[in-house]
Amino acid sequence: MSVAAVPNLNWDTTNEEWDTEFRELPLDRYGQPIILTPEKFISGKSSRPDSDFRESEFVEFLTVLLQRSGLGQVSQEVRLAHDAVIDIMVTAGNTLHVVECKKRVPQTSSRLEEFAGQIRRYATLAGRGQYAGLTQKLILATPGKLAATHRRYLDSQDISVWDGPWIYQRASLVGLREEARRYVGDVDLSENLDAVTFGGRLSGLTPGRESWALYQRLCQEIFEYLFCPPLRTPIAESRTENGINRRDFILPNYAPDGYWDFLRKEYHADYIVVDPKNYAGKVGKERVLQVANYLQRHGTGLFGIMVCRNGADRAAQLTIREQWILHDKMIIVLKDDDLLQMLTDKAFGNDPVELIRQKIEDFRLGI
Repeated sequence: MSVAAVPNLNWDTTNEEWDTEFRELPLDRYGQPIILTPEKFISGKSSRPDSDFRESEFVEFLTVLLQRSGLGQVSQEVRLAHDAVIDIMVTAGNTLHVVECKKRVPQTSSRLEEFAGQIRRYATLAGRGQYAGLTQKLILATPGKLAATHRRYLDSQDISVWDGPWIYQRASLVGLREEARRYVGDVDLSENLDAVTFGGRLSGLTPGRESWALYQRLCQEIFEYLFCPPLRTPIAESRTENGINRRDFILPNYAPDGYWDFLRKEYHADYIVVDPKNYAGKVGKERVLQVANYLQRHGTGLFGIMVCRNGADRAAQLTIREQWILHDKMIIVLKDDDLLQMLTDKAFGNDPVELIRQKIEDFRLGI
């Protein structure tokens, strides 16, 4: 520790300028003062949601919230069949709210489709019993936040979303703000400028060869915004020693804990190889093989990410499966909707790596 000058420490209201003051601080090896910043402030949120809760606790909290809100007659865990239990049912006049709660935001297309099928089945069963004749409203309740593209998909299925901001606002109105913070954190209801800017740039970029370099650069900026830290700054267009393989960019993974640490240990994700493809259509088998060729156990490792606008075709999906089964190479494909969801997660204060976790789970459980 040593006394050091800290510029711009306090605002002088009289002179309308920032003052330099002296404080005792730790020094780095070059003798420069260090100011330590809690990680929870880096994302722009003053606190993050507490992930250490059970889904049943979230259902119980939401039940109390709805009862205090006076929305209608609230029932919890309504059994409609031996294998069908709805988390919450709310009867209000001639309207029935069918509410299914998810602690984790369903972030992949397959999980959203599965959820839509599940809640529609529940609604069908409810329509045959004591709730017959009531107008139904289907609702996904989650403490996280869905990207606009995923919300549009649920809208197309006539499913509404009660997400973190909705829950926080409703809880604030009925005196449950402190209780809500455990599940959704301190919600900043304003938009995160960085996430919105990246999302707008991505949506405004035309697929095709003319925008290839712009798309690659944008993907690199988005990945750095989403994952650095804990990953290190991207290394752009690195080549192997023989000059044959050129990886678009790589993120070194020295994460000491968390899911990135798990990926390094279990999937040899020492360096995250990211390969953007700005195709108007789906990527094919040959592009998967190109990425697989970049992955070497004694080189970058065995984990790669393909980023493309519209996903992978059937041949590419089968090749990804073969690479995993035969060579232990894990390759996941992220499309525009996935990037937008991760940007939404980041803006809301949640860890965007959750989508990657769900992608891997969907892939492995589907084999």
